[in-house]
Amino acid sequence: MKVFTFLFLALSVFFSDLPASPKINFKDLVINAEQNSSLRSDVYSLAKESSQPVSVLTAEGAVIEAKGIEDGKLVYAVITDKADIYNNAYTAFYDEISATYDLTRSKMYFADGKIADNSNGRFNFTVSDHSGMEEYLMVTYWTDDNVYLLSKVNGDVIDPNFIPPSPSVLGSPKMAMQDVSGLNILIADQINDGVFKFDTSGAYIGLFAPNGGINNSILDNVRGIRYRSNNNLLVCNASGASANTIQQFDTDGNFISTFIGNANLNSPFDILIRSNDMLITNSSGTNKITRFDLDGNFLSNFYSGSNFNFPQQMQRLPNGNILVAAFSTPSGIAVLDSNGNFIRLMTGVSGLRSVFVLGNGNYLVTNGAGIHEVDTINANIIRTIVSGTSFQYITVYKPVTPVGINNSNSAGLNDFRLEQNYPNPFNPTTNLEFGISELGFVSLKVFDATGKEVAVLVNENKSAGSYSVSFNGSNLSSGIYFYKLESGGYVETKRMVLLK
Repeated sequence: MKVFTFLFLALSVFFSDLPASPKINFKDLVINAEQNSSLRSDVYSLAKESSQPVSVLTAEGAVIEAKGIEDGKLVYAVITDKADIYNNAYTAFYDEISATYDLTRSKMYFADGKIADNSNGRFNFTVSDHSGMEEYLMVTYWTDDNVYLLSKVNGDVIDPNFIPPSPSVLGSPKMAMQDVSGLNILIADQINDGVFKFDTSGAYIGLFAPNGGINNSILDNVRGIRYRSNNNLLVCNASGASANTIQQFDTDGNFISTFIGNANLNSPFDILIRSNDMLITNSSGTNKITRFDLDGNFLSNFYSGSNFNFPQQMQRLPNGNILVAAFSTPSGIAVLDSNGNFIRLMTGVSGLRSVFVLGNGNYLVTNGAGIHEVDTINANIIRTIVSGTSFQYITVYKPVTPVGINNSNSAGLNDFRLEQNYPNPFNPTTNLEFGISELGFVSLKVFDATGKEVAVLVNENKSAGSYSVSFNGSNLSSGIYFYKLESGGYVETKRMVLLK
């Protein structure tokens, strides 16, 4: 009896020393965090106070993110399988994570933007040169509050900071999209309750919608955005006084009206506009995808089955079928026909937020473990392009060349160059640097966004070498301008922003 009592006490001491685990399970934690943007704000505030990381990439292969709070402590979602994020996933407090994983060999992200990278380059990715392509892909990223630019052909990373980290503006960029002019990027931010405008050099321009300032009676917990054929912007809104609606704004960001009311929507996430109707995904309720006409009138419950759950972004295929990124279990890439009939669910990868068909025929997807290229048979991972916890929606970016400017670049003249101006944005002066490899006539001119010439900086013969020219925009209004270098057969144009 004494031996039994001793063993019992010893085991009690042993187990009492083990780190406690949260009560909430993994699935509930990630779904709550996905739907309720306010949780992220609370998590980041507590992470700053406690000096604990908001996400961790471990040497052991785990992908970890703080997604909730329990008993005054951060609750982390721990993903151990980057393909099926629900497989062997669990929740943990920080002391359990630090006891389980070697954080001295991990990459840790903190709420103040600092990164502690002790991974010895384990999570580095290759940045490829695909310049000159007609179209690219943008992918929003919550951890750094930025936008990646990827190849539309194979998903290679071209620019990890196409829209650079902007924590003072963005808190959870859900979706990026070109505006009607093509010269700016609109970013729907789930936490900061608005649509924000940047130019394509990455400079912040201002709040686009609601014009006049954040207004939670109009937008609160923003998700996907799309343009109507009349160029009015539609915004999925999940919370606040206008919960479960689609809100409509004009081309200046002024609020027009509630385009679709809450009668047939339940936590809307994405809008897919077709020739005669539009489809909207719902993360809650039995009606997973709702169908409306182009004026916002309810037509039908497009899909209400149980083959997949929590649909997010959609893509229409050339044959009319629709790919759906399913976040919650059953999870994967769902395929529906044009009438909403279920065809199949590809389960090689789970926890999806977005899916896109690449030019090489494979699919590009985002989930809680990164950006992946997957096959079209069962969505099995071909490669993980970038590891990370919070990549969001994939959208197309097509560079626009203003009227009157030839943005071609002759091959074989690599010794000619035109550098990005600095500072950028500028007010009122900036420096333009260029180099030429041989004696010849050189032209360096500045144009406004319509293609009108506003300044001639160089218009003469110059010897081979590097040059710097100052440009003064004091007589010009704020906006986007383009500077164009021509010398021999070399032509190159770059953007700059005058911000007064």
